[in-house]
Amino acid sequence: MIVKLKNKNSDYPDITPEQPYFIIGIEANDYRILNDYGKPYLYPSHIFQIIDTNEPCSWITDYGDDGERYSYPPILNEIGFFEDYFEGKTEALSKFWQVINHQLSEAA
Repeated sequence: MIVKLKNKNSDYPDITPEQPYFIIGIEANDYRILNDYGKPYLYPSHIFQIIDTNEPCSWITDYGDDGERYSYPPILNEIGFFEDYFEGKTEALSKFWQVINHQLSEAA
């Protein structure tokens, strides 16, 4: 899935309008993307326009009690994965970049 920011937004200076961003995952309907600094942060989905709806078939999708969507590749879907990533744990960092490189190579 590929999106772009609809309009410049001072609340999100780390993403650029008209720049395509590859969706890494969806968490409570928010999109996790690699921002302009290469960090995998969550952003509200309503600030983006979808420009490519194709999603990897390997994603695991669940829905919360209020219908909110959670979708990630299996490895990134592990409980606590992004906490470990942001704490700089080597195994999480390695797994993350392995998944991202694989997804980007398939998208090309």
